[in-house]
Amino acid sequence: MRKKRRGLSLGSILTLCLTAAVIAGCVFMFGRIRGSADGGMDAQRVIGAVHSFMQNAGGGDAEPQINVRTVTVTLAPVTAAPATPAPVTAAPVSDPYQPFSFTLTAGGLLSFQSDISDSVYNKTEKTLSYEPVVQPIRARIYSDINLVTLPQTVNSTDRKYSDNLAPGEAAIALQAMGFDQVALATEHILDLGAKGLDETVSTLNSRQLGCVGVSTDDASRTRLVQVNGGTVAILSYTDVLTSKGKNELGRSNSFFALYDEGLARADIQSARNQGARCVIVCMYWGKQDAASVTNAQRTTAQSLAEMGADVILGTRPSRVLPMELIYCNGPDGKNHTAFVAYSLGTLLSESREAFDICGLLLHMSIRSDEQGVTHFEALEYTPTYIWRQSVGGQMQYRLVCSADPPPESMSTQQKEVMQRSLNRIQTVLKNSPVIERK
Repeated sequence: MRKKRRGLSLGSILTLCLTAAVIAGCVFMFGRIRGSADGGMDAQRVIGAVHSFMQNAGGGDAEPQINVRTVTVTLAPVTAAPATPAPVTAAPVSDPYQPFSFTLTAGGLLSFQSDISDSVYNKTEKTLSYEPVVQPIRARIYSDINLVTLPQTVNSTDRKYSDNLAPGEAAIALQAMGFDQVALATEHILDLGAKGLDETVSTLNSRQLGCVGVSTDDASRTRLVQVNGGTVAILSYTDVLTSKGKNELGRSNSFFALYDEGLARADIQSARNQGARCVIVCMYWGKQDAASVTNAQRTTAQSLAEMGADVILGTRPSRVLPMELIYCNGPDGKNHTAFVAYSLGTLLSESREAFDICGLLLHMSIRSDEQGVTHFEALEYTPTYIWRQSVGGQMQYRLVCSADPPPESMSTQQKEVMQRSLNRIQTVLKNSPVIERK
């Protein structure tokens, strides 16, 4: 006999009914808010489920329950409507530059000092002729631009000369060697004041020699050279003057200025504005007897490269110093490469110091591309030697290539000195980007 189940109390039934009514009402309202037919259907299912629960709880036999299918809904991620792409505007393209190339040969200090002038002075005819001194190196100087530094003023009114004063015949010698540009910003350029400067410029100009680094009626501090369809700017600065030069500079600075970073920046920018595609800066800096590159020179070279200088050629130290490439950002923020020779040394001098008698000619092949970027396609050098010997009781100077076979008339001792001079230059430039020209 089955035992009779105990029913629910009236209070319990009322509580269950009230609970079911609240649940149904919530579901109904949720369906209205959603505005969906599925919401109403869900309410019916819930009411059915509550009814089934009450039947089971009421103590009667369990009735079959309505199978309620549970659905898990994964909402698709809400994505914003794709934005209309902004119209692509091509960046303005400036007119491409016309590519051009040129070659450059540069020498260091070329001094026609007293002993050298004495060796070529004809006392009978009272003439000076330096051609025999420089002729042996002439065949090495044949570039589009041939540049040298003259650390003397020029006297063309008479034949007086000294270590710091070259006679007018020096201009003839420079022209005979093949040079066409002369850097004049050196410590002695104002020793004879504005008059001496004017005479130097006019004498050189009379031999079709361009003057760089000074400003007169016949010369501009910035030299612009047209070559192979392009424009090359040459600037020249010194950071030292003699006491005479400083006094003269105090009287007037319209024709000359000591090196100043702001001035150099303005000059380089001005040269670019005038169409210069390559900028060469000649720096007369440091100490005469310097044996190494100073931090100040490296800082100045870096600064000049960042201003936009492409080639930096140092002089004043009597010996050849290292050369290197500087990689930096130019004034336009783009990658820029500059070449610096911290000292080209001495090309011609009466000195017999070991490092003074060995010099070089620097040869460069430079190309400017369609974007105006400068490329160094060849960096070479010709090692030189100042050969001195006594001939018939007269001292004789000759400027020769130390890598060439020695002249037959050269003594054994001089051959050994020339070989040591060659070795010194090769050692200094061993790890540089410059190679010996063969």
